[in-house]
Amino acid sequence: MRRIAAATDRRGSAGIALIGAEGVGKSRLQTEAAHRADPARHHVIRAVTTVATANVAFGALAEHLPSGLLRSPFTGDALRTAAEALLKPAGKRRLTLVVDDAHLLDEASAALAVQLARRGELFLLTAVRPDRRLPRPIADLWTDGLAEWMEIGPLSRADVHQILGEALCGQVEGALVQRFWEATAGNALLVRELLTAQLEANRLVSEDGRWMLRGPFAIPTWLAGLVNERLAAAPPECRSAMELLAVTEPIGPNVLGELVPADVLEAAEAHGFIRIERSGGQDLARLAYPIYGDVLRAVTPRLRARRWLSQCASLIQATSHDPVDLARAVRWQLACGERPSPENMAVAARTAQSAMDFELAGQLAGRELAAGRGAAVIESLGYGLLFAGRPAEAEAALSGLGRLDGDLDRARVALVRAFNLYFGLDRQAPAELLLAAAVDETVDPVARRRLIARQALLRALSDAPKEALELAAGAPDEPEAQVATGLAMVFSGRPHEGLDLLAGEWPAEAPWLSVFADLGTVHGLLWTAQLAEAEERARTGYDRALANRWQFATIVSCLLRGLVARMRGQLRDQASWCREGISIAREQGSNNVLAILLGQLAHGYALTGEADAAVRALDEADRLGGISLRLLSPWTELARAWVISARHGDAAAHAQWTARLARDRGAAGFETLALHDAARLGAPKHAADRLRALSGQSRRLLGNSYALHARAMAEGDAAALAEVSADFAEMGSPLLAAEAAAEESERHRSHGRLAMASTAAARALMFMGHCEEIPRSPALSALAPPRLTRREGEIAELAAGGLSSREIARNLVLSVRTVENHLHRVYRKLGINNRGELNALSVLLTRPQS
Repeated sequence: MRRIAAATDRRGSAGIALIGAEGVGKSRLQTEAAHRADPARHHVIRAVTTVATANVAFGALAEHLPSGLLRSPFTGDALRTAAEALLKPAGKRRLTLVVDDAHLLDEASAALAVQLARRGELFLLTAVRPDRRLPRPIADLWTDGLAEWMEIGPLSRADVHQILGEALCGQVEGALVQRFWEATAGNALLVRELLTAQLEANRLVSEDGRWMLRGPFAIPTWLAGLVNERLAAAPPECRSAMELLAVTEPIGPNVLGELVPADVLEAAEAHGFIRIERSGGQDLARLAYPIYGDVLRAVTPRLRARRWLSQCASLIQATSHDPVDLARAVRWQLACGERPSPENMAVAARTAQSAMDFELAGQLAGRELAAGRGAAVIESLGYGLLFAGRPAEAEAALSGLGRLDGDLDRARVALVRAFNLYFGLDRQAPAELLLAAAVDETVDPVARRRLIARQALLRALSDAPKEALELAAGAPDEPEAQVATGLAMVFSGRPHEGLDLLAGEWPAEAPWLSVFADLGTVHGLLWTAQLAEAEERARTGYDRALANRWQFATIVSCLLRGLVARMRGQLRDQASWCREGISIAREQGSNNVLAILLGQLAHGYALTGEADAAVRALDEADRLGGISLRLLSPWTELARAWVISARHGDAAAHAQWTARLARDRGAAGFETLALHDAARLGAPKHAADRLRALSGQSRRLLGNSYALHARAMAEGDAAALAEVSADFAEMGSPLLAAEAAAEESERHRSHGRLAMASTAAARALMFMGHCEEIPRSPALSALAPPRLTRREGEIAELAAGGLSSREIARNLVLSVRTVENHLHRVYRKLGINNRGELNALSVLLTRPQS
C-alpha cells in the first residue's frame, strides 16, 4: 500500500501492475488503494473488463464515455473525444484508472489509457495473473521504465498466523495455523473462505483462550462450488488428472505420466493447478493448493478412485524399490481393499515411523501383529502407538509378543518397551529394570551396545549425569549414547562441550533424538547466555514438529519456547506457549511434560502478579507428580519460589534450598538460576560468592552476569548495577535489565542522588515496556517512577500523544518557549533525548498529584 501510494503521488510515474496468482489479493489491494486515495487530489475510476467487452472498442470504459462514442469507429478523433470525456470530471485532479484482469482490456481502452499515462494525466493501476499477457501498449509503459511491476505473492505462515489471530480475536494453536497454511498454500482468498467454512460448521473451538481445530476440515457445498468454479478454467482433461492426483498425491510425474498424457500434465502445470517439486532426491507432483484435494476427493466417484489407486500401486511396485514409494503403494492398496505383501507391509510400517507418521505406522504394524508377524515391526508397533497417544496399547502389544528367539529381537522389544514405559506411562523404575535385565542376558555385541545407549539416555533424562556418562562410554558409536553424553554435559556444568556433541545429524529411524538434541541445545544456549540463539533453535524445532504433525515433539518445543520467552522477559509469549503445550499434553496424556509446563505457567503467573492462578497451576503440577524427566524438575522448584514470593512468603529460602538440591545433583545450570533467583528475591550476599565460583568453571556463562548482579546488589554498587543492566539488555533479557536498573535507582535515591535515580528509573520503565506484560518482582515493585510535576506530566503526555509544542502551547494557554523548557526538564529527569523515547515511556509513567 505504501508503494502504491508513493507511486501515485510521484511525478513521472505512469502506473503499477500487480502481478500474482488468482486469489492472492490483487483486487483487494486495488480496491483499498482506490478507497485511500485523497479525493481532493485524485479522481479514481474503474474499468470493467470482461470476456464480452474484450473486443468492443472502449467497452471497458463504456460507463465513463458518451454513448455515441461507442458506436463510432476507433479513430484518432475518437481517442481525443474519449480523453476529454475522462479528464473533464477530474478537473485539476490526477486521474487514476483501476483495471482488474488487464489482459481483457479492449484495444481502444488500452490505447486511451496509455496515451493519457504517457502525458502524465493518468495513473494506471492494473492487475494481471502471471500466465496472462498485458495488452502491448500497456506493457510498453513498463518496458520504457514509466511504470513498475509489483509481485503479490502468497501469505507466509506468519501472515496466516496473524490473520487467524485477529479474525478469531484470540490466541491460535500452532497446529491450526500449520493446517491452514498447508491447505491453502498461503492463498488469501482460500484462507478467508476456509476460515469462514470452519466457523459456520463449528469446527473451531476455544480452550483456555486458544483456538484449535477439532477433526478434519469442513468442506461445505458453497466452498466446493468456489473451488469448482476456479477449476473450470482448466481444460476438461485436466480435471481428470487433478482427480487422480487428489487421491494419490504426492506421486512421481513418471507414474502419473503413465496414466495421463504428457500434454495434459503440462497444461495443468501451466494453469497453476499442479506443481512439481523436488523432495528426497526425486520429483513429486502435488496439487497447487491442498484444499483442492479435499474438495476433489469428496466428489470423485469411489470406484474411479479405487481403480486409480490400484493402477498407481501396481506401477510403483513394478518400477521402484524405494521404501518411500513402496510405503505409498501399500497405503493405496489398503485404501482400495487389496492385500499388500508382508514384506511391503513391514517396509511401509518402518517408513511411516521414519517419516513420523506414527498413526499410520501403528496401524500397519497392528495388521502385521494380527497376522502373527509382529516381530518384523516391533519398532513401528511400539513407537507408533506411543507417539499416537496410546502407550497402554503399546505395552499390551509388546508384552504379548512373548519371548522371541535371538538377542537382537529380544533387545528390540526391550528397547521399545522401556521407551514406552518411561515416556508413555511415566514408569521410570520398571523401564530401567527392564533394560538392566536385558543387558545382563544379551550376548550379541550390537544388541548390547544399543541397550546400553538407551540406558544412558534414560539416565541422562532422569538427572543422573555421572551414571549417564559412564554408560555412554560403553557404547561410544551409538547416536543415543552421543545425545545422552551431550545432555549430561549440558546439565552438569559443561555446556560448551555438550553443545558440540549435540550439533550433529540424527538418524531418521530415531526421530526422537532430534527432540532430545533440541532439549539439550536450547538449555546449553541458555546457560551460555545465548538467548537469541536459544530462541531460534526452539522455533526451528517447533516448526519441524508442526510440519510433521508430531504431538510429542510439539509439546517439548512449546516447553522450550516458553522457557526461552520467560528468560527473555516475554511474559505474554511464555504464557501462550505454555497453554498450547498444556492443551496438547492433556490430549496426549503426557503427564511428565505436562507437569513441567504447568510449573512454567505458574512461574509466569507469579511474575505478572496473578498469585491465585499461579497457585492453582502449581498445585495441579504437584498432583500429577511426574516421575520421569527428572532432569527438568528443577524448573518447577524455581517456579515455586516465585509463587511463594507472589503470596509474600519466604521465597529466597526456597530458592536457596533449590540451589542446594541442584548442587547435590551436579546440575550447575539450575544451581546458577536458583542462586540468582535467591539474590533477586532478597538474599544476594549468600548467592554472590557461590555464583562467582560457578561462573569461573568455563567460558562465557550466564552465571558471569548473574554473579556480577548478585555482587552489585550485595554491595549496593549503583555503578555496577548500571553495567549489569546494560549487559542484561545486550543479552536480550529486558526483565533482568529492568530489575538491575530499578535497583540502581533505589541506590541513588537512598544516597540523595534524585536526578540519577530518576534517570535509572526511566530506564527500568523502558525495559519493562519490552516485557509485553508488566512484570512483578521485589525490585520492580519497589521502583519509584521518575517524579514529574503536574505540569511536566501534562505536557509529557500531550507530547507523547503526538502534539507539537505549538499545539500543546495553544491547548494549555502557554508560550511555546515554556512548553519547550518543560519538555527539556522532562527529558533530563527521564534520561532521554527526544519525543520518540518519551512515547515509549508514556504508558508506564504515573503522574504525581503535586
